[in-house]
Amino acid sequence: MKLQFIKANVNSLKAMAIGALLVLAMPVSAFAATSTVYDATPAVLPPNVASLGYQATSTSEFGDYVHLAGTDRTLDTVTVTMSNWALYSDYSIGTPYSADPVAWTHPITVNIYADSLDVNGEPDTLLATKTQSVLIPWRPAADPTCPGGTAWRASDNLCYNGIAFNAVFDMSSLAVDLPDDVIVGVAYNTANYGANPIGQSGPYNSLNVGVPNAQTASVGTDDDTDAVFWDTTYPGYTAGFKLDTGWTPNGTVAFKITASTAMPTSKDQCKKDGWKSYGSTFKNQGDCVSFVATKGKNTPSN
Repeated sequence: MKLQFIKANVNSLKAMAIGALLVLAMPVSAFAATSTVYDATPAVLPPNVASLGYQATSTSEFGDYVHLAGTDRTLDTVTVTMSNWALYSDYSIGTPYSADPVAWTHPITVNIYADSLDVNGEPDTLLATKTQSVLIPWRPAADPTCPGGTAWRASDNLCYNGIAFNAVFDMSSLAVDLPDDVIVGVAYNTANYGANPIGQSGPYNSLNVGVPNAQTASVGTDDDTDAVFWDTTYPGYTAGFKLDTGWTPNGTVAFKITASTAMPTSKDQCKKDGWKSYGSTFKNQGDCVSFVATKGKNTPSN
C-alpha cells in the first residue's frame, strides 16, 4: 500500500473562537475587501477526517495545486484541516507536554508556490511562507466499547482514532499578491522527517493533514482531484515536493485561502468605472467616492 491514511475523528471539539479584531480610525489604505478564493475544507468540521500521517509515510511536505476563484488576490489567511491521533495520557508524565491536558503546540509551515516547475518537477518559485506555532487538541481517551478498545467515541456514537481541527495561518503581513493558480504545501518536523527532524518521538508523530474522502472544493477548483503534491521518501519515492497521482477519492487536500483587494485611496480611483474594479464592494461611483472622502468612515454599502 502506497501510504497509510489515518481516518481520525473529532466529535465536538470545543469551538475555538478566535476573537474578532475591531480596528477604529483605520487609514483608508488599510481597508480591504476580503473573500474566500479557495475552500476545500469540510463545511461542518466532523469528529475526524481521513488524513495523511507525516511520520508514518516518511513525509516532509504535502499539499495541492489549485485555481483561485474571484478577483481578490492579496493573501490574507490559509486554513488547514488537520487530524491529531496523540493522547495526553501518553505524554502526561515527564515530558514538555505534561503541563496542559487540553492541547499542545507545534510549529507548522504553510508554503505557497507559483505553478511553474523546475526540471525535477518541483515548484521553483516560493511566493509566501509562514511558520506558526499551532495549538493542537489532544485526542480524547479511548472508549473500551469501541472495536479494539483504542478509538474514542464521538457524539455521533461512532468511534474514531483521531480528532479533526482547523489550523489558521495569518499571512496578511506578507503583503503577497497571488496568481490565479498556486501550489500550497504544509510542512512540519517529526522524529525522522521534515526539514529538521527532531530525533525523538513526540505527539507530532501522530499529527496528520486532512484529505477527507470525496472532498470537493466549494470555492475555486482543485486542478487535479486525482493528484497531490508530496515530498516523501516512502519506499518507491525520492525526496522532492512533486506531483503524485492515483489519490482518488482522497486527492483534494483540505485547506482554505482568503484574500483581499486593496481599497481606493483617491477619488480618481473611483471615476470612469474604477469603482467596479473593487468587485462588489461598492454599489456605484458615489459610494466609492464617499468612502475615500471620509477616510473610510462611510463604509461601502454592499
